[in-house]
Amino acid sequence: MEEVYLIDIYQHFRREEQPLIDALLDKVRIASTQYAPVLTHFLDPRGQYILEVIAGSFTDIVVHFNGGPQAERCRAIIAPDYYVPTETDFELCVVEIDYPEKFVTIQHQHVLGTLMSLGIEREQVGDIIIGERIQFVLTNQLESYIMMELTKIKGATVKLNVVSVQDMVQSKAYWETVDTTVTALRLDVVLKDMIHKSRSIAQALIKRKRVKVNHTVIESVDYQLEQGDLLSIQGFGRARIVTIGERTKKDKLRITYQTLFK
Repeated sequence: MEEVYLIDIYQHFRREEQPLIDALLDKVRIASTQYAPVLTHFLDPRGQYILEVIAGSFTDIVVHFNGGPQAERCRAIIAPDYYVPTETDFELCVVEIDYPEKFVTIQHQHVLGTLMSLGIEREQVGDIIIGERIQFVLTNQLESYIMMELTKIKGATVKLNVVSVQDMVQSKAYWETVDTTVTALRLDVVLKDMIHKSRSIAQALIKRKRVKVNHTVIESVDYQLEQGDLLSIQGFGRARIVTIGERTKKDKLRITYQTLFK
């Protein structure tokens, strides 16, 4: 029965997502067989969607997400339906960066790049919030290491302070929600709708490596988008596929996406 289920679930997702599916499936199996909660690393929206689909096929298993208020990247607790997790169960550490603002400008890529240079894997890092204050979230097992090792960003000396999840900076970003229909889920077709430009302009952006899907540059104009995908479009901003619905009588697909454009 499980073999049939595995074949079926792989058909619903991309080939390159199979390692993630396998890892998440293992965690769901453990939660199911041991009837005990299992904590994951940080998942992006697409990963969260995949986990929900997998967990939905197991009886009495539910998934809880937390990465802080309004977080995009979240850790998940896969658990029996009786289990009610507390905030501390997600083992989050929120770090605020104190830096000489008059002399240096720190952006998202500078924080992420510095963390990666310290040997920290992307899956151990949650949201990086850039605003009046700069904060980032990571697994709390890394707290002592990061406090000791992260002393400079972009050449500037920085000081780190651990703050509570309640003191996380609330994103002021406003995602605009759009309900529309498209002829196909091809990247160029959906991108054209998102940026309100011609299809040829959308294709040019893709071919010039200016479009990322789930943090990976995609150069294929006919790349098939799926629910939970996160797009980064150079010169415009970010977008995400929220839901993919049914086909209309004119054979178009109903989709909902959100944009966070400049």
